[in-house]
Amino acid sequence: MPDTTPTFTVFIPTYNRAHLLPRALASIEAQTLRDFEVVIVDDGSTDATADVVAAWQARVDFPVRYLRQANQGKHVAHNTGVAHAAGRFFVNLDSDDRLLPDALERLLRHWQAIPPEVRGGFAGVEGLIAIEGRVKAKDRFPEDVIDTDYLSIRYRRSVGGDKKNAILTAVLRDYPYPVFAGERHMRPSLIWKRMAHAWRFRYVNEVIQDCEYQPDGLSSNRFGLRLRNPRGFALYHLEDITLHRAWHGWRQRVRSTIEYIRFSLHAGVALAEQARPLRGAALALWLALLPAGAVRWLYDRYRLRLPAGQVRNRR
Repeated sequence: MPDTTPTFTVFIPTYNRAHLLPRALASIEAQTLRDFEVVIVDDGSTDATADVVAAWQARVDFPVRYLRQANQGKHVAHNTGVAHAAGRFFVNLDSDDRLLPDALERLLRHWQAIPPEVRGGFAGVEGLIAIEGRVKAKDRFPEDVIDTDYLSIRYRRSVGGDKKNAILTAVLRDYPYPVFAGERHMRPSLIWKRMAHAWRFRYVNEVIQDCEYQPDGLSSNRFGLRLRNPRGFALYHLEDITLHRAWHGWRQRVRSTIEYIRFSLHAGVALAEQARPLRGAALALWLALLPAGAVRWLYDRYRLRLPAGQVRNRR
């Protein structure tokens, strides 16, 4: 029997974005490569999201699955999407994003250009995201094609900014986002960093999608977002000072250790429990920086008492 597995699953996590979804959906409909399915995970929307999706689902000629869950955050929606994906590759498309018409075609072409004898060590392909049509120079890769891992591209090649990737779904299933009860955010790069220890990507200097950040998006109130999700942020910084320590210089280790202490205190983690996963130099640095981390925690608590208009959106 012929293989009916789609090449791509295009995944859209959404929450109260009925007004934006048509743009993202139209960019999927315009794809030159048609071998894909769409999985939409609604993270508890209370607007007309379901109606928008149903109307679109009824008129397109490719599979569309709409899954609804209680509001738990984008990372949980991502786990749900991966669990239900049938495609060989998984492509995330936020509701304020727009894939370029040949995005899937080019991602597949770059994957197929990886020599077959080494392709088994690659998790996928990653390209650029333009913000309202522009890509900052510092967000471009230093070469047009680079084969390496996320930690190396981020910390040794100093490439920043959001990127667009197609990842093997089978690989993603091995790297679910951790979930903490009551917390609705996890930094996306947590799983990319974990993946970097075992998998490479092909990075290409080509724009794959265009994005327009929204005033009510996740980045609109970073301070509040961090303090509402302290266990997730503590875990993120703990892994930076333990699992990923070799990729970080001295300044990054200091910063990450202070942030680990800061968010652990916000999460109510006792000092003995904070110290338990640390060894050697990481433990010594934690001991030395306990006062600095406690000062950051106390300053956060002070800022929380200020009127909303006086709290600047700082780290």
